[in-house]
Amino acid sequence: MYAAPVSSGTILLGEAAGRVAVALTQALIIMVGPGLLFGVRWGDPLGAAALVLAFSLVGGGAAMLLGSTLRTGQQAVSVGLLLGLGLAAIGGTMAPIDFFSETMRRLAHVTPHAWALDGFAELLRGDGTIADVLPQLGVLIAFAAILFALGAWRLRAALTR
Repeated sequence: MYAAPVSSGTILLGEAAGRVAVALTQALIIMVGPGLLFGVRWGDPLGAAALVLAFSLVGGGAAMLLGSTLRTGQQAVSVGLLLGLGLAAIGGTMAPIDFFSETMRRLAHVTPHAWALDGFAELLRGDGTIADVLPQLGVLIAFAAILFALGAWRLRAALTR
């Protein structure tokens, strides 16, 4: 990549944008499909779009970090599935977080999944708006910033080795 006449920042930005684009595409399929086929509503459209974008940024940052840390594509797929499903389960996507004990609820919020679910719960159950999900958006953006910073650092190190 460094043989191309582009800066390292451009390379990192392109890698990040590609990963976020994949996450956004998946999210749009998940949200638009049921919306069109079954009439599913996701609450305030601006709030839902902001949550999807923030969570896609988290996914993009995580993908960039994993992709730059692991040696092979098979490792990335295996570790990505393990972490994705494991964090999703802990974060309340496989069983309602309302059923969790208080300790598990606190542990769930170590994952971005729980924060995104809290945001969507506010939009759907509480008839919330984007203003009501600003705390969840802030936490998701913080997750994304940390993951992208680590991913960019690892990718830069991997490319210059």
